[in-house]
Amino acid sequence: MPQTSYQAQVTSKDAADQLVADTESVQGVKWVNVNIDQGTIVVTHSEDYDEAAFKSAAGI
Repeated sequence: MPQTSYQAQVTSKDAADQLVADTESVQGVKWVNVNIDQGTIVVTHSEDYDEAAFKSAAGI
């Protein structure tokens, strides 16, 4: 499955958990991984991934 990576400042585990909760139902999203230390969000998704909806839900 394809993956897309974003740079994003996520400051705490609670914020990371909330970001996952806010984005896991976006069309095409299979898995969201937030790395607080590296400032990255990696989204594993299917071909019908709605990137604009993900960015909106994630606030990026």
